[in-house]
Amino acid sequence: MFKVIPVGALQENTVILVDDDTKEAVIIDPGAEGERIKAELEGYKPVAIINTHGHLDHVGQVGYLKEVFDIPFYLNEKDVFLTNNDIFPGFAEMVGAVPCPEPDFNLKEGDTIKFGNTELKVIETPGHTPGGVCFYDQKNKILVAGDTLFQGSVGRTDLPGGNPEQLKQSLQKLMKLPEETTVICGHGPNTTIGNEKISNPYITGVYRLSL
Repeated sequence: MFKVIPVGALQENTVILVDDDTKEAVIIDPGAEGERIKAELEGYKPVAIINTHGHLDHVGQVGYLKEVFDIPFYLNEKDVFLTNNDIFPGFAEMVGAVPCPEPDFNLKEGDTIKFGNTELKVIETPGHTPGGVCFYDQKNKILVAGDTLFQGSVGRTDLPGGNPEQLKQSLQKLMKLPEETTVICGHGPNTTIGNEKISNPYITGVYRLSL
């Protein structure tokens, strides 16, 4: 089971993945509204915070929830430089970010995150950020894509550490997943790999990825 919770000024999608058998849960990209996210976890057992990337609108409540639940925080080490980086003046205040702790574990390609009877495969997808990753539940065909892929669009590459060529390669990697895979995006509605293959202009080549 999953919950998608749009939070904060940028309506960033915090995701709660729950193992149906054990009710263990992972919190993905807790960007804002920490108390609301905490309330959404009532009845479940949070076991980890895992992040697709390090931008403040995605890590803004890691510090709060890590302290509340006393659970580890996972992030690709290449994105640590972003976790307390304002990017532009007032960004942290706008999203209500609290100081982000150092990650307890480094996420890298091929890692598997297990909770209950659920397994998430870590797929490195740099481009939006140097350490961007996606989480893939192969059994249920769910991809948590962060800001790598949106419905009809892709993550911007003009922020610190962004790289359009890397993002192209990352998108090509994701397009190899089954077309029926549900994609939970970092902002906006869910989509599927199949829909993006045929309608996303950055993947079909209508637009050149040169942001």
